[in-house]
Amino acid sequence: MQKSKLYILLLLLNSFTIHAQNTIKVYLIPGQGSDTRIYKNISFNEDIDTVHIKYPMPLQDETMHQYAERIAEQIDTTEQFSIIGVSLGGMIACELTDILHPQKIILISSASCSEEIPQMYKFFKKFPIYKDISPAVFRYSGFILQPLYEPDRKLEKETCVNMLQDKDALFLKRAVQLIVSWDRIENDNYNKNIVHIHGDIDNTLPIENVKADYIISGGSHMMTLTKAEEISLIINKELHQN
Repeated sequence: MQKSKLYILLLLLNSFTIHAQNTIKVYLIPGQGSDTRIYKNISFNEDIDTVHIKYPMPLQDETMHQYAERIAEQIDTTEQFSIIGVSLGGMIACELTDILHPQKIILISSASCSEEIPQMYKFFKKFPIYKDISPAVFRYSGFILQPLYEPDRKLEKETCVNMLQDKDALFLKRAVQLIVSWDRIENDNYNKNIVHIHGDIDNTLPIENVKADYIISGGSHMMTLTKAEEISLIINKELHQN
């Protein structure tokens, strides 16, 4: 009887070990005005184990790379992993390639380098007038500008509004500082396994500035929510390719 129990235990342990070896660990980073809910419509294959990254408050005048170093503390480097980042999350993910060397990075509605950032941010870098704007104004402007820039957010209006409402206003302001001061060139991504998914009607980060591997027709900056089925197929395919 004891031998039988031991045999069953060994079988269970072996099964658990095989499952663990076959599991793909993926860390998910949201955007500036979003949180874990930005991924709620993405369907991951059963063998993909997802972990949501939580944003600490950016420090005053902290660089994107310095912020990524703090984000890196949430990632277990004792096992192989990949990272998916939406918008600001994708920019941080690119910086993490220099720190942690993930297997793969998937960017959604994001930029892989500061060269892909719109001129507005470059203007603010030269003339940092945004620093004199109160954090409350940043949140208020989000409620106004988001539906104007990305009208298809009406398909997920409740989620988008709730995510913005739950954001710390100071975080929103300091996140702008991270983007404005970001200094990463295309060559910094050389020999990094970065996959870029972008929408052709993204008005926040226009497609003409971006070198995307996959272009989603009718995809806006909110397409992680509104074009989730198509994006899910790409994600699952890419995560199963080395």
